[in-house]
Amino acid sequence: MTLTNLLTEQAAAILAHKIVSSEQVRTIEPKAAQLAGCSMFELMQRAGEATFQVLTKEWPEAQNIMVVAGNGNNAGDGYVLAKLAKQKGMHVVVVCQQPQRELTGDAKQVQAQWQNVGGETQKFAGQNYAQFDLIVDALLGTGVTGEVKPDFQAVIQQINQSNTPVLSIDLPSGMQANTGQALPICVKADVTVTFIATKPGLVSGTGKEFSGKVVFADLAVAKEFFSLAHSDAQLVNWKMLQPLKSRPVHSNKGSFGKLLCIGGNQGMPGAIRLSAESALRCGVGLVKVYCHESSSLAISIGRPEIMLAHKNLEAALDWCSCIVIGPGLGQDDWAHQQFSRLLAHLKLHPKPLVIDADALNLIAAMADDADQLDTLAQLPAIVLTPHPGEASRLLQCNIAKIENDRYLASKNIAHKYKSSCVLKGAGTIIQTNRLDQEPQSWVCEGGNPGMATAGMGDLLSGVIGAFLAQGFTSQQAAVYGVCAHAEAGDRVAIQYGQRGMITSDLLQPLRAIVNGL
Repeated sequence: MTLTNLLTEQAAAILAHKIVSSEQVRTIEPKAAQLAGCSMFELMQRAGEATFQVLTKEWPEAQNIMVVAGNGNNAGDGYVLAKLAKQKGMHVVVVCQQPQRELTGDAKQVQAQWQNVGGETQKFAGQNYAQFDLIVDALLGTGVTGEVKPDFQAVIQQINQSNTPVLSIDLPSGMQANTGQALPICVKADVTVTFIATKPGLVSGTGKEFSGKVVFADLAVAKEFFSLAHSDAQLVNWKMLQPLKSRPVHSNKGSFGKLLCIGGNQGMPGAIRLSAESALRCGVGLVKVYCHESSSLAISIGRPEIMLAHKNLEAALDWCSCIVIGPGLGQDDWAHQQFSRLLAHLKLHPKPLVIDADALNLIAAMADDADQLDTLAQLPAIVLTPHPGEASRLLQCNIAKIENDRYLASKNIAHKYKSSCVLKGAGTIIQTNRLDQEPQSWVCEGGNPGMATAGMGDLLSGVIGAFLAQGFTSQQAAVYGVCAHAEAGDRVAIQYGQRGMITSDLLQPLRAIVNGL
C-alpha cells in the first residue's frame, strides 16, 4: 500500500510531512544544495532567515533576545539570526562557551559578520536567562549522538529553569534526532524550526513534547533533496486521507461487516462496551459482544444495538467477519480459555483480527510458541495496538527501551508478530510488516493530552475493528482508525478543553468524522 493509496494527491505532495533520518539529511543536504545552485553558506543564511521569520511571527513583541550558540553549523544559523535581529533594532546577546573561539567553515563567516556589526558575545557562565523575552537555542544540532558534555548540560538546565520562551533551531539541543531521546537532558522548546526534512525524533514520544510547535522550512532545496532521499516515515492526520467512499444505495447491514468483540470479563464490562459502540459509530453493520455472563447487563443497557453472547464462542466466531479481542478480557482462566478457543478457530478459519489490552499480554506470554505465531501470520489482516507497557512485554524489555526508540520498537513488534503495529502515545506510530504489504511507518500528528484517560485505547480498538470489518487492509484500518480517533479527541478538546475529557465524549464526533462532516 503506497502513500497515494491512502493520502489525497495534495497531502502526498507536502514535503513537510515526510520524515527523514538525520543521517540522510547530513549526507544528501550538500548534494541537494548543489542541484539547486545554492552554496552551503547560502543555505546557512536561509536557515537563519527562516528562523528569524518564525521568531517575529510567534513573538512579535519580543525585543530582548538571547542566542545560545554552540560550536558548529547550528551556531552559524544562530549568528545569522542574531545579526538580522540586531539590524531590526532588537537588543541581542549571543552567549557561548568561549567568546574568543573562532568557529570553522561557513559558521566562521557568519560569526565574523556578527562581530563586524558590533554584535555582543558573552560567556555561558553568570547569565540570567530569565531576564530575556526569548531564548534562541542554537547550541547543538543533529550530529549529537552521545551524551551531551557537562558544560552544555548545565546550560540546557538553566534554559529549562528560566521559564523564558524558547525557539530551537533545527531541533531542541540535547535531543537524539532520530528517536527524540534526551542525551540525557534536552531543551524544552516552545517552537522548533526544522530544515530540509522533518526528523523522526521531533514528532513522537518525549521528543514531541521537547519540540513544542514544529515549523518546517525547506530552504528552497526540499524538491532537490527528496529527489535523492527516501522517506523513513510519513506524518498523517485525518484531513490528509482520501475521503471514505459513499455507501452503495442497494446495500444492507450485512454489507458492512459483522464484528465480534471478545472481552468484558467479570467486573470489567466498560472497556468492551466502548469498543463495540465506537465500532457501530464508525459504520460497521453488525456488532456482537462475547463477554462473561455477569457483564451482559452492563454492556447492553442503553445500547440495544449491541448484540450479546456469553455461551458458545465458536458459534459467534462462525457468525462474524472480523474480531476484536482484549478490552476487559482479563488474564484469568476464563480469559485464557476464550483466547485459546479463538486461536484454534483462526487456525482453521482465518479472519481479520485486532488484538488489544489484556489479549496483548496473553500474546506476549506465548511469544516463543512458533505454531501460534504462525497462526497469526496467516490471518488476512492483523493489528496489534499496544501502549508502551504492553509493547515492553511483547518485546520482553523494559518500558524505557521502548520509549527511547519508539520507531524501532514498533518495527520490531510488527516484524515479530507479522502484523500492523499501532504503538500508542504522543505521536502514535503505525508500522506495517505484512507479507502482502510494503513495510512502512506512519506517525499521527493529531491527538492531545486530554486523551490520556481510561478507555481511550478500548475505543480505538473498536474504531480499527470497524474499518477492518468494512474491508480495509490492516494498514488502511490502522491509519484511518488512529487518525479518526485523534481527530475526534481534538474536536472535543477544541470545544470543551482537554481537562475532563472522557472517552465516550468521542463517540458523536467519530460519527461526524466518518461522514465527512
